[in-house]
Amino acid sequence: MTAKIVIHAGFHKTGTTSVQAMLRENAQHLAPHLRVYLKEDFEDLTNKARAFSIDPREKTLRHVVRAAMAFFETMDRNDPRPILIASEDLSGHMPGRHGLQCYDGAGLVMKCLAETAYAHFGSDVELTFYFSTRDPDTWLRSTWWQNLRSTRLTQDFETYRATFEDARSFDDILNEVKEDVAPAHVTSQSLDMSKDVPLGPLQPVLDLIPLADFDPSCLTVLPPENVQPDVGIDAVFLALNQSGLPDKDIQDAKRTIRKMARRVSP
Repeated sequence: MTAKIVIHAGFHKTGTTSVQAMLRENAQHLAPHLRVYLKEDFEDLTNKARAFSIDPREKTLRHVVRAAMAFFETMDRNDPRPILIASEDLSGHMPGRHGLQCYDGAGLVMKCLAETAYAHFGSDVELTFYFSTRDPDTWLRSTWWQNLRSTRLTQDFETYRATFEDARSFDDILNEVKEDVAPAHVTSQSLDMSKDVPLGPLQPVLDLIPLADFDPSCLTVLPPENVQPDVGIDAVFLALNQSGLPDKDIQDAKRTIRKMARRVSP
C-alpha cells in the first residue's frame, strides 16, 4: 500500500522549475524508489486550479475536485513506492497575472487535493504539502521579471511592488492551507536556505521522503533554471511592453534578446 505522498504545490519563482528539471533529469534513478508526477502528468488539474484562482466560485472548485479525482484514480493503490507530485500551478496563477496579488485560492485547492487523495488511498496515508518560499523583496522582483518577459506588463518595478503592499504574506497563506488540509502536514523552506545545499532546492523535497537503499549522490545536479540574466534587458523589455508594437512582434523581439542574453550571461 502507498504510505507516503508529498505534494510540492508552490510557490512560483522559488526554485520550483529547478526542482522539476532535476526530477526529469534523474527520472531513471528515482523511478525504482519513487513515483514522480509533474505538470505534464496532470495538466487538466493545473488548468482547473489556475482557473479557480481567477474565478473562485463553487462551480470552478467542483471542476478542481473532478480533475483531482481523475488524476488520483490513475494511481495504483498497491504500489508501495511513495509519491511526489510537483507543480507550482496547483496554487493557481502567479501573482501579477489576471489582477492577482497573492494565492488566495490555494487553501481550497489544497483541501480538494487532500480530500481526493484520502478518498483514493485511505485516511491512513501520510500526506504532506510542501511549499518553497523566498525573501519577499527578491520574490517580488522575480515575479515582476517573469511577468515582464511573458506578458505586456507596463509597470516599472517600484510601481509593481507598490501594488503588493496590502497583499497577504506567504505565512498567512501557509497558515490558511494548514487549516484547510488538516490532518495533512504542511511544511515550507525558503529558497534562500536551500539553494546552497548539495541538491539545491530539490534537497528539502527529498528530505521529506525516506527512500530505502537510495544513494542521492547518484543524482545529477543541474544549474538553476529560469533565472533572470543580469545584463539589463529588463529595461528593454519594459520599453517594448510600453511601445505600440503588436504583441507578436514584441514576443519575437523578446525571444531574440533572451537568446543574446544567454550567450553573454556567466
